[in-house]
Amino acid sequence: MTRLRAPTFAALGALARLILPHQCVICRRFADSTGLCGECWGGLQNISEPSCSQCGRPLPYALPQMKCAPCWAKPPPLLKIRAACLYGEASRALILKFKHGDGLQLVPVFSHLLRRYFAEICAASPSPLVVPIPLHRWRYLHRRYNQSAELARHLCHHHNREITRVEFAPQMLERTRATPSQGQFKGAERQRNINGASRVPDRFKAQIAGRNILLIDDVMTTGATLFEAARTLTKAGSGPVSAVVIARVSSL
Repeated sequence: MTRLRAPTFAALGALARLILPHQCVICRRFADSTGLCGECWGGLQNISEPSCSQCGRPLPYALPQMKCAPCWAKPPPLLKIRAACLYGEASRALILKFKHGDGLQLVPVFSHLLRRYFAEICAASPSPLVVPIPLHRWRYLHRRYNQSAELARHLCHHHNREITRVEFAPQMLERTRATPSQGQFKGAERQRNINGASRVPDRFKAQIAGRNILLIDDVMTTGATLFEAARTLTKAGSGPVSAVVIARVSSL
């Protein structure tokens, strides 16, 4: 019986997916297996080429070396940043549900959006440590999960089934200070709010030494959170740091 259980459940699951209708996780209308209906998918502003080769900002036309002016003037402390879509009305509704509305059912949806970018960076930076942006323990207790960690875990699991091994390493970066929400700050205030709020625990510094790092987060607004994490990791001795996020604002 034990040997038959897993294949039997897998077969029943496949049968259920064929027979039972899928529902959009947002509007509850009919959807395919990706979890969103066509209208809700259509509301997302996907980022396409041309885009900046470093920060992933969408560009109106191709530029020399495909690099935007801000990255030429003041390069971010990350090798590459990739986002699936712009932060707009549709993506904002999804991400707020994901972060604050017990929206773990959205993990496969966001993972589907990000797989191409995740694989792109993993191919360019072999065997990276995949590190989610951490939450402070008090915020973790309030939310009951770290949305970036759950997304990173799912991306690693899918990637490791199909391509090469990557290591999910949520313990490599920890939040040491309970900062106010970044949403109430603008511009340079966001950077001041987050400065010095994270660290690499001493016991993991040898493990990150020289290693490629891939950060996972939900939204990039000004970049302050990602930039602080990248500086913390490189100061602790890591190799190049890249990042994948669900959505980003069009300009920083």
